Amino acid sequence: MNNASLTILENARLKKLEEYKLDEKSISEFKNKISEVDDETKANLGKELFELISGKKKSSEITDDFTNKVIELITSGADIEYKDEKKGDFSLLLCARKGLLEIAYLLLRAGANVNQANNYLTTSTMAAARHGHKELLELLILLGADVNAKCFDGDNALMSAKRHGQQDCFDILVHAQSHLTHRNIANQSILDLSGNVTFDPNYIESSSIYETIQPTSEDDVIALLDEAEKKFNELNTSSKKLIR
Repeated sequence: MNNASLTILENARLKKLEEYKLDEKSISEFKNKISEVDDETKANLGKELFELISGKKKSSEITDDFTNKVIELITSGADIEYKDEKKGDFSLLLCARKGLLEIAYLLLRAGANVNQANNYLTTSTMAAARHGHKELLELLILLGADVNAKCFDGDNALMSAKRHGQQDCFDILVHAQSHLTHRNIANQSILDLSGNVTFDPNYIESSSIYETIQPTSEDDVIALLDEAEKKFNELNTSSKKLIR
């Protein structure tokens, strides 16, 4: 990819982050609205937030009241990166496992670390890939998640998608430049793993991850942004709730 293409892709990514109010300025402005509390209160609220999210099994269980409670805890100063004592799991990781896209967005809006890992070095990117939550995976990549991070056994997100037959997530990660030649601690490569997914060379035509495609003009990028916009209408609704 030449420098001109890289510049177009980066400008497009920054533009989309600004539209979603996930750019550095917007996140900083929102974080300034979060209450300053002592460390003990911050940890207690963070634990309450974690337990609240852990009680939901899937996105269909998310109600307006639940979302408002999450916002209340965040703005009250909850530690959004609180880790539970058992596995070191955290709120964003729970969202990635369960596909709670709107709640993940709220956490990211408040500045959650996209590369935080639990005690097994599992990241939200790995969890989203394993469970097939492609929109959430796209959002994490948009925010700069490390697609080549490795968990304790050396698997990366691409391997998780392969093992669990998540074709869409596999293709997203390939086009996000996940390393195809990576080997885990058992010296396994992608080719050694089970999982009925293969690289689809035509995926590039339908992908909404614009920063992983090599456009030839600004018009190409704009067309991809328009397509991605359709997927994130609900995120924009969540954004309005946060700016009060």
